Amino acid sequence: MRRLIYLVVALATVLLLVAAGVYAIRGRSSRARAAAHQTMPNMPAPVAQPATTAPAGTPRGPITIDARRQQLIGVKTVRVTHEPIQQSVRTVGVVRYDETRQADINLRVEGWIRDLYVDYTGQPIQKGQPVFSLYSPDLLATQQEYLLALKTRDQLQSSVIADARERADQLVAAARQRLALWDLPAGEIRTLEEKRQALEVVTFRSPVSGFVIEKQALKGLHVMPGQSLYRVADLSVVWVEADVYERELSAVRPGATATITVDAYPGERFTGRLIYVYPYLDEKTRTNKVRFELANRGGRLKPGMYVNAELRAGAGMALTVPTNAVLDSGQEQIVFVAHGDGIFEPRRVKVGRRAGDSVEILEGLEDGEQVATGAAFFLDSESQLRAALQGYEAAPASPAAAPSAGAQITFRTVPDPPKTGENQLEVTVKDASSKPIDDAEVSVQFFMPAMPTMNMPAMRSEAKLSPAGKGVYRGTGQVMMAGRWDATVIVTRGGQRLGTRQLPVVAR
Repeated sequence: MRRLIYLVVALATVLLLVAAGVYAIRGRSSRARAAAHQTMPNMPAPVAQPATTAPAGTPRGPITIDARRQQLIGVKTVRVTHEPIQQSVRTVGVVRYDETRQADINLRVEGWIRDLYVDYTGQPIQKGQPVFSLYSPDLLATQQEYLLALKTRDQLQSSVIADARERADQLVAAARQRLALWDLPAGEIRTLEEKRQALEVVTFRSPVSGFVIEKQALKGLHVMPGQSLYRVADLSVVWVEADVYERELSAVRPGATATITVDAYPGERFTGRLIYVYPYLDEKTRTNKVRFELANRGGRLKPGMYVNAELRAGAGMALTVPTNAVLDSGQEQIVFVAHGDGIFEPRRVKVGRRAGDSVEILEGLEDGEQVATGAAFFLDSESQLRAALQGYEAAPASPAAAPSAGAQITFRTVPDPPKTGENQLEVTVKDASSKPIDDAEVSVQFFMPAMPTMNMPAMRSEAKLSPAGKGVYRGTGQVMMAGRWDATVIVTRGGQRLGTRQLPVVAR
């Protein structure tokens, strides 16, 4: 029995301790909430506005920054100008052969190559230089026909029959033309006429100058009419083929000048001219191939080299601002328009072409306006903070703070809007039946929240107003800097609050 009594007592003790702990915790929580409300006893608690009132995109609000703080954070302003825009297109290309300066060396007669004078790929050759010698039975027979025609013409020179002499001349001309059509060099034909002896092996010469880029000819090779033996390219002029993105095609026009640089020759620049834009687009890369032409003195540019090409083209007149004046989030582009007195307004714009350090503005700005260029991200963060603070409104006063009838309060400043420094404040107080209240105590509090990103603490000032009769109270209030302030008018009488009104005030 004694043990049961001890057990009941112990259990009761534990329950008492638990109850005391819960009471203490609730007491601390209540005191913490009370302390939170007492940190700003004269400022009503903010409540969030409905989400349906928020504008599309990231909300931003106008901000005010004095000249000293602008200098500290590096804010600068520039004028929006309407000026010629120079668009620059940078791309990578490859050096190619000039297709109009290539030639194929072949034959129009069947035969066998006897001697080979140009015997390796890459060998430079000059126009008229011996390339190979050829033995051709058909060519040899035609030479003999030509010699026979020459002999017959010589024999008929003394003939009295004019038709016979004319016929002999026609045979000579026909045989000579056949030799020329088979590409027998003119020098070989003259040698044949002088020596009157057929050439068993005929030497063929190059019809062009350049470098051998393909070679099929071999010593002893049996060749047929039309068979390609050499491909020769003139490298005094080369092409550069490059790819330009679809969005840059507006700046690409034939005749434009481009600057070409090559890793093989650091610091050197070559000048090229855009001569052709291909009439189709690559569907996979969304690029358009273009062609530049440039002189290749000394053959320094080798086909197959990678080059960097920069094309500058005039794109007409446009409204432009510096690139760092535009904050681009991908979904929207924002600039901060300066209105003077340190006031900056966030404004959405539509951008167009980019040209170096400038960007074209299609919508949102006008010529002559001023925009912020330096530290725009600081302005953006403060603008978003200001919009977030403006998204809250004052909570209604508690029933214990004012009578059920309430008081009608109007407030104005002189000048309106107020200026930085001292301003005249005027408050009119009436009861629910619009009867002036003359025996009240009226104060006005100005409050600006802290701006952490600009290292600015919260600021507060308070002014007591004196009665002027007929429910009017006047006094002088201090506004420490330009910008948006929260003005709170508090009306009390005999220690009891008659009414409170909060409204935003933008100081200039």
